[in-house]
Amino acid sequence: MSGAPDAQASRGLEDAPPRASPHLSWTDGTGPHGLDLRDARTLGSAPGLGVSVVDRAVSRVHAELVAREDGLWVRDLESRNGTYVAGVKVQDARVPNGAVLRVGATEITVTYGSPLRPMDLWPEPGFGQLVGGSAVMRELFAQLDKLARTDGAVLVTGEPGTGKGAVARALHDASPRADKPFVVVECQAFASMMLDGEIFGRATDERLGAIENAEGGTLFLDDASELPLAVQQKLARVLETKSTQRVGEAGAGRPFDVRLVTASSRDLRVMVNRGTFREDLYLRLAGTTVTVPPLRDRMVDVPLLVERFLAGQPAGPDLAAELAKLPWPGNVQELKVVVERMGGAADRVALLSESTGGDAPTMDMTGRGAPGLPSGALPLDPGDAPGTPAGSTEEPMPRFLEPWFGAGYKDFRERWQDLGEREYLKRLMLRTGRISSVASRESGLDRTYLYRLLKKHGV
Repeated sequence: MSGAPDAQASRGLEDAPPRASPHLSWTDGTGPHGLDLRDARTLGSAPGLGVSVVDRAVSRVHAELVAREDGLWVRDLESRNGTYVAGVKVQDARVPNGAVLRVGATEITVTYGSPLRPMDLWPEPGFGQLVGGSAVMRELFAQLDKLARTDGAVLVTGEPGTGKGAVARALHDASPRADKPFVVVECQAFASMMLDGEIFGRATDERLGAIENAEGGTLFLDDASELPLAVQQKLARVLETKSTQRVGEAGAGRPFDVRLVTASSRDLRVMVNRGTFREDLYLRLAGTTVTVPPLRDRMVDVPLLVERFLAGQPAGPDLAAELAKLPWPGNVQELKVVVERMGGAADRVALLSESTGGDAPTMDMTGRGAPGLPSGALPLDPGDAPGTPAGSTEEPMPRFLEPWFGAGYKDFRERWQDLGEREYLKRLMLRTGRISSVASRESGLDRTYLYRLLKKHGV
């Protein structure tokens, strides 16, 4: 898409920055290789990965490589032998020009050439039910448009609340399967034995499973990281044979025609290295990986999102501007709750940081803050808690929490866990003087996993 910047801004669109073009060169068990990296790839010794290295010292799923605006970034996926940049073991690092990236016994030289070709950007600030005029979202929309024309498996990743389910739905609605069923299975909402029947069906009561119910359409497995290993094994076999059997059924399986889309807030590649997720299933689910950016990386989209959430209700002209000024560790789902509670009134947004002159404090566990809201975000009166008797000494329930209890269990669990994790990490790092080795020891968390949590929550 082309056009003057002011014309783009008027439509809620954002220009994309140029990106450097990393070139990778290495020699492994099959000889010399070269690759110009233009996106995100998974590196490992498993066949079929974006960057496959034939080296027995390289983990099957070893590291993630991402071409960003400022160069190549590498993130170790808890590999058994580690990842090294210029001789230094790293967890997440940028690779300088001319540096050697070492995995196992293989050395990969990284050099930078001309800028990458411009990203393909969707020409509109929306795709299906998705909203966004930022470059990162319009790049996602362009990717979804291309994927909708194919039939391969798609893995949607991203933090809780970013809208992974909406991405799966938009992908289905834009595909030739749009007039067929879109079946959703919330993997963490079922016990292991129940989930088995939910996906595959049961012969005893002739119950159809989600695979059969989605015939001709799309099956969306949300929170795939919650699949028990026994179910993972069966699903991997079903995907390999392209036929399914109900639980307790004998004989030949039933062939099916279903497009599979899965989502996970946890990194399945790390789970593969920990032995909690099957490698063969991951490789079948991650035909293409789509990452939904967090809201903090697309704050320019706040006005469009506010307009969508209000759905035609009148809003003060400064509502989006006031919201965009706030520190925002939450995601789209948290923004939706705030906007709906505000009712479009920008003057109520000003209360979010009134007590601190705009420098909003972080949330505490007394209930006077929420993911995406600073402490004291909404003025609380005893009457704010429905059902709390007058004169009760019980701590009143903050009003902003009420929508959480009225939502689905999955959404409630994700938001509450997010709130608790963030507060725990804040207090842990304060208590340990921000010394990661001490924090890892006191919390009982592996240091690599601790780093991931700190990065996830911006602590």
